[in-house]
Amino acid sequence: MGELLQNFMTTLTASVESLYNLAWALSLVLLLTKFHGAGGRLLWLLPLRLAIALPVVWLLGTVSDLIFPNSITWTVAPAAVCGAIFWDRKTPAQLVRIGLVICAWLYSLSVADMLNAELQGGIELASVTSLAYMLLLRTILVVLERHNSLDEDNVSLSFVIPVLIVCVSGLAERAILYLRSDFGLVYYSASTLESFLTCLNGQLAELVVYWAVLRLARELREKERIQAERHLMEGRYQALVAYRESGESLRRLRHEVKNQYAYIRMLLEQKDYARAEEFFGEMSLRANPTFSMVASGNDLVDDIVNIEVAKARAAGVEISARIAVPPELPYEEIDLCSLLMNLLDNAIEACAEGDEKNVRLGIVVDQGALAVTVVNPSPHEPRRSEAGTLVTTKKDPEGHGYGTSIVRAVAEKYDGAADFTYYDGEFVARVMLALPA
Repeated sequence: MGELLQNFMTTLTASVESLYNLAWALSLVLLLTKFHGAGGRLLWLLPLRLAIALPVVWLLGTVSDLIFPNSITWTVAPAAVCGAIFWDRKTPAQLVRIGLVICAWLYSLSVADMLNAELQGGIELASVTSLAYMLLLRTILVVLERHNSLDEDNVSLSFVIPVLIVCVSGLAERAILYLRSDFGLVYYSASTLESFLTCLNGQLAELVVYWAVLRLARELREKERIQAERHLMEGRYQALVAYRESGESLRRLRHEVKNQYAYIRMLLEQKDYARAEEFFGEMSLRANPTFSMVASGNDLVDDIVNIEVAKARAAGVEISARIAVPPELPYEEIDLCSLLMNLLDNAIEACAEGDEKNVRLGIVVDQGALAVTVVNPSPHEPRRSEAGTLVTTKKDPEGHGYGTSIVRAVAEKYDGAADFTYYDGEFVARVMLALPA
């Protein structure tokens, strides 16, 4: 028992003094920590995690050397434990990141061996080489993940299986080629150059498969976004159709009322007051007057704006509109409906949460284009993503956040542009749609 304890302490001391273990702990912290969104927390988060990673690497490395000497467990075990502690991502993304980190570190050992064979720099050169290799990997991952991510709700574990399979294959290859297995496998001897080329091939294979899975995930999100936008547009268009149908019913009712008033006038001329009063009472009971709030001469624009004005008033928001457009516009009804409703819905929702409850709407023809401007007060500048697009601030973002992307899509369809700015406490949305000459 005393000899076992002495061996443990001797191995642990060597593990603590090893620069390789320091480089490995630094690599685990830098590659497993999610920098995006951490902000100022990184100033204390990184040192804290390094303080956790170092004992994990020392202890598990010591146990690994005592039980499975010269095996890959001294790499796999600390990475698995640190990955479980530093769980910054959703499960599929975290598992992939752990797999990539483990394989990359094993590949870095071969690169370090190759340099040491030429330069004889010892463990110092090997440690610096491995750490530099891991930093290069992190840089590559940042580039690959700039516009793609597996850290989404719609990415399942089965989606990342190809990456995990390639990583497991790389681990098996490293175990056979470079590390002596304690389970009966014979150590395979390879030249330094051959080993380096094998590592390069494995690393490239993992990154290519990872990139392909990232692209598939992005296409899946784009497909879901388009479907959500289409459902949103169709729903709003159906609301417009229902409103216009009710408007048509109202016009028929007005025509009917006109005839009824003519009948009442005839009764009055005949001095049949009793019958006139009775008929007028019956007509009043059937009447359900609706008044148009906006009348620009373009029925489609009027109907859309009137729907939004009604929504605004229900939310305690007033819309002041300046509209000067021709009776007919060369745009599909569903596109114009989606454009105006998205702009006004966003403005109404923003006003409903603040103290100032007024929205300014302008729709005019200017220099051969239809210019739409919506201005609403906003106490805070809206958040934007890394790509510069607006991000929803709703507590439940599911089904939200598509408004501005729909507006941009409609603008691009008609050779126009959409611009969203914040200045002096106001959010301003400007959209231009080209008009044919």
